[in-house]
Amino acid sequence: MINKTSEQLRPLMRLSAFFYFDRIRALLCVSGLLLVAVSAHAETKIHALTKVIEGHSTGGVTVDALGNIYVADFGEIVWKITPEGKRDVFASGLYGASGNAIDHEGNLLQSNFYGDSITKIDRKGQAQPFATSGLSGPVGIAINKQTGDVFVANCRGNSIAKIAKDGTVSLFAKSDLFNCPNGIAFDQEGNLYVVNYRDNKMLKVDSQGAVALFTTISAKGLGHLCFNQKDRFYVTASQSHEIYEVMLDGTVRRILGNGERGIVDGADTKARLSFPNGIVRHPWAQRLYINEFVNETPSTLPRRAIVREIILGADQP
Repeated sequence: MINKTSEQLRPLMRLSAFFYFDRIRALLCVSGLLLVAVSAHAETKIHALTKVIEGHSTGGVTVDALGNIYVADFGEIVWKITPEGKRDVFASGLYGASGNAIDHEGNLLQSNFYGDSITKIDRKGQAQPFATSGLSGPVGIAINKQTGDVFVANCRGNSIAKIAKDGTVSLFAKSDLFNCPNGIAFDQEGNLYVVNYRDNKMLKVDSQGAVALFTTISAKGLGHLCFNQKDRFYVTASQSHEIYEVMLDGTVRRILGNGERGIVDGADTKARLSFPNGIVRHPWAQRLYINEFVNETPSTLPRRAIVREIILGADQP
């Protein structure tokens, strides 16, 4: 009786098994599609925020607490650009407008590379001198959030200067490892990091001004860097046409570009960059902003620049 019943149930069991494994295959297929979608979403991508800006080069890039971007042109001008890409002149009359930073009051501190000085520009665009001596080819600026002291990378002087709140300048660090120090930034512990324009080294400077090699990035000279306030830096490899991620343990990973110069929007190695220089992270969104020199060489005339936005992948906190 039991054997007869089993024989009768066997076709039903085979049918149930067919539908069961068919459902498993369907679920695996859907899961695979979801993984592909997530992977595609995780890609770091770049696209143009502005049109090509004729007659200008590239200096520093910074951002305020509202998400407005300030872009220097290595000439006389700093632009204020909204997150939507609307560009207006914020300040003019500068002299080699290079690296910059926003202080805790919302003022823009703008270095003048050719003028060996720092200008303070308030939120309305009114400018006044901040530091006028003791600098030599100032580029990147970093502000110590705890003390308010300002640190400036002196490219020509191969040194780091410290500027007190009253504008008094003193030498903070000097080393043979500096080779036109260009970008400068703090990590969350208050350690200072610097990248060289004339080679591919990233250096760490302790609180006493001692300089040590931190890591090596790309194949050629670097531009600027920014910190994500958590665990990593983003660095422009200006002469290699790439963007790199550098972890606090010194691990280096390229996230955009493949070393070939160009202005091509897209993801990962499909994107092309052209002498990326300034870089800053949005204060709350998964975005970076960079400026690039569009021409084939750094000396080509007429000068042409562009500002682009980088959407960070899901693996970029």
